[in-house]
Amino acid sequence: MENNKITKNPIRGRVVAISKDTKTVKVEVPRVVPNKTYGKRLHLHTSLLADTFGVQNIVVGKDVDILPCRRISKNKSWKVVSVVAH
Repeated sequence: MENNKITKNPIRGRVVAISKDTKTVKVEVPRVVPNKTYGKRLHLHTSLLADTFGVQNIVVGKDVDILPCRRISKNKSWKVVSVVAH
């Protein structure tokens, strides 16, 4: 049985690349980390591969919400939940 209820908070990131078959997207998730000594804020990002099964209208540059899921391939263990409309 599949439970479609979302139990975790989705992570918001920006799509930076789409595979040729449009099943996989590369999402960059930004984060801000202060320097330990001086406190200057560093803007870093994490790149994640996400599955796009059942989600339409994904283009490079759009923001998407992703959730962790079971491992789909060697590097892909996230799913796109929705495309964020601005």
